[in-house]
Amino acid sequence: MACPPEAYRQRRARLAAGLRRPMVLLSGNAPARDYAANPYPFLASSTYLYFGGPPIENAALVIEPGSDGDEGCELFRQAREPDDLVWLGNVPSDERLAGAAGLGAHRVATTDRLASRPAAGAACCICPPFPEALRWALEAGLQQADNDELLLVVDMRLCKDDHELEAMRRAADVGVEAQLAAMRATQPGRREADVAAALTEVLVAHECTPSFTPIITTAGEVLHATGYSSVLKPGQLVLVDAGAETPTGYTSDMTRTWPVSGEWSDVQRHLYDTVWRAQAEAIAACVPGRRFRDIHDLAAKVICEGLIEAELLRGDPAELTQRYAHTLFFCHGLGHLIGLDVHDMEDFGDLAGYAPGRTRRPEFGNKFLRLDRDLEPGMCVTIEPGVYLNPAIWARDDLVGPLADVVNRPKVDALLKERFGGIRIEETVCILQHGGPEILTETLPNDPDAVAVLAGAA
Repeated sequence: MACPPEAYRQRRARLAAGLRRPMVLLSGNAPARDYAANPYPFLASSTYLYFGGPPIENAALVIEPGSDGDEGCELFRQAREPDDLVWLGNVPSDERLAGAAGLGAHRVATTDRLASRPAAGAACCICPPFPEALRWALEAGLQQADNDELLLVVDMRLCKDDHELEAMRRAADVGVEAQLAAMRATQPGRREADVAAALTEVLVAHECTPSFTPIITTAGEVLHATGYSSVLKPGQLVLVDAGAETPTGYTSDMTRTWPVSGEWSDVQRHLYDTVWRAQAEAIAACVPGRRFRDIHDLAAKVICEGLIEAELLRGDPAELTQRYAHTLFFCHGLGHLIGLDVHDMEDFGDLAGYAPGRTRRPEFGNKFLRLDRDLEPGMCVTIEPGVYLNPAIWARDDLVGPLADVVNRPKVDALLKERFGGIRIEETVCILQHGGPEILTETLPNDPDAVAVLAGAA
């Protein structure tokens, strides 16, 4: 567990003060890969973990309105069969589970009693999207939590406390070590898979898992590239977007881009410097009260300045940003919430990422911004600007046509022909009350000379 038992009790009491009906938080289960006895690794629901549910499968944490965090709360877990000891060994006792969660030992029961619990049919639930968990919620007569109930949870989880930040710092430290191993494993003639193996080895050694499937690719223009089959060639860039998830569920997320051979070409270095500068200005702007969408637009303007200098765009940077010319090169949002999920609370849709009354802009690129809130102390976000030369974008007349007057198409086409790829630099940051944000991933070099040397030292 990431927090002391008393912290979980206080969280439940705070939630209970706003509830009008019981809330049931389900831990979920590991979905089957192909048959039931061959599952994917288990990952407990983040909201269940936040309120103190121990990371065990098919469990439920019930919180009654007005509860003090102990009285009026119960933990339900699956009944244990004698044969379970053969396959699973000893499992934590009810006393241990309750103690870690800040509950009295008598507040643990088997899951078969949940459906017969008083007022069970009137309860709402937050359920992970796995068939077994959904079936259980249906059989127990649980109703999906409504937006008002979800917002109670969002308001609590948005800002991290000291216990959470300590867990996130550990996730960041492990992720940094893994990324450094990936840099050192890079050299021409090796494969993306060799880089992935070096990164994964570090995570396993620290008893961590990837916070998402790592993106390790020389096709950096593909934002969520999959697979690791390509051979690393001189002149290419390799982009690694990866993070660690600790056993307590807290995550990190960071991206670095470096030259396979340890040497930048002129245009690679210029565009890297552009992204680096955009990120630095965006991070400096991460202060309480600042609207995240405005920080995204600030980064977009800096990227337009760099694209003008590279003779890929022409015009005034502010006007180009207003016309969204940057979206041809910077085609995603600046960042997202991060915490117990690498995209924290994205299972709630835009309820978490967007403040009440705000909605996504409709334009290509802008509509992919996952966060539009005013920043508050304790909020943790990623800052990840990028520049990409993606053929799928430049083949679309609906995107390129309206901006043809400000695009240097011959120069763009030359980079597309060279298969330039993409550049992204990402940090995990925490908003502080004073003095600028804390960069949790700052020990991972992002200076272009430093990352080139690390890759070239393989």
